[in-house]
Amino acid sequence: MTKARTKTRQAKTSTPRSHVTGLLGAAGGYTDGSLVATDDHRRFWGVPTLLKAQIARLVDKPTIGLFGIPFDGGNSRTPGTRFGPRGLRNASFRISGYNADFDISPHVDHRLADYGDVVLSPFSIEDAYKSIQGATARIIADGALPIAVGGDHSVTLPVMRAVCTKHGPLAVIHFDAHCDVSDSAFGKKYHYGSVFRRAVEEGLVKPGRFLQVGIRKFYHSGELEFVKRNKFEVITAKDLKRLGPNLRTSLERRFRRLRGNKIYVTFDIDFVDYAYAPGIGSPEPFGPSSFEAIECVKALNVVGKDIVGFDIVEVAPPLDVRDQTSYLAAQILFEMVSVVPPTVRSSR
Repeated sequence: MTKARTKTRQAKTSTPRSHVTGLLGAAGGYTDGSLVATDDHRRFWGVPTLLKAQIARLVDKPTIGLFGIPFDGGNSRTPGTRFGPRGLRNASFRISGYNADFDISPHVDHRLADYGDVVLSPFSIEDAYKSIQGATARIIADGALPIAVGGDHSVTLPVMRAVCTKHGPLAVIHFDAHCDVSDSAFGKKYHYGSVFRRAVEEGLVKPGRFLQVGIRKFYHSGELEFVKRNKFEVITAKDLKRLGPNLRTSLERRFRRLRGNKIYVTFDIDFVDYAYAPGIGSPEPFGPSSFEAIECVKALNVVGKDIVGFDIVEVAPPLDVRDQTSYLAAQILFEMVSVVPPTVRSSR
């Protein structure tokens, strides 16, 4: 990208801090025939992208790479999460440009890029895994922190494989209603309920460095045995409720134990109570509220510099009510980006 193009692009996207929120803020520009493009993060018109990020080919040296994984072939019960990336792109128009909790403007303090969706087979989970791992590896090779939008939870495994290839065995923070450590289903070893059993077996996880948050349903005793045998730390949904107003600070103390490790964060939207997130394939009541979910993600700021990959999965727009779940997931995605320390020098 030439210096002239870079200056032009920066001029388009820079907004005085005092400007009003909106398509063009207080700057006007609504009568002169201006066109809204993907390089204006204030837009609510135009081509939808994840967090209103620019398309990757337009970004010079992206530092955070957002991408979709439209795959639900690992789901044995209720499909629909293949439309998750599209749902989050459509919902991203509501996302702010500034996070007051961390005094960060993601579009200024990072070079966000939407890499699009992985081209993959909807018929073969093994072939899909090859595609997902390869796409993730290319984003990492670009020097960007990968953030995947699923898709069912089975897609986490190939993303972790690519991240592990770069960084070695990972510490994991896993937000979910389920442990996802079952074994085979219908004679197949890869599915959305076995992802972390496979990750442990493949050596992707550092022993004793796996923290699960929000768990409230075990399908059989074998799951509990696996979790205990592999020394997973489990914070149940009931545990979270007991933390009350100290939820965020209490989680920060637990997360700090993982400092110094390369950390992968995976967020299954069914972590959130079904009342707040109806657009999911495996709904579970008795979970955290949307407010509590956001507080949990904000707690990641204490390990932000150690995080080497994220995903958010299991959003199923066909099952949603007035885009409620997609909007919540887009906000969670925004918080994920916000807990990462600035990756470019801020001009603010």
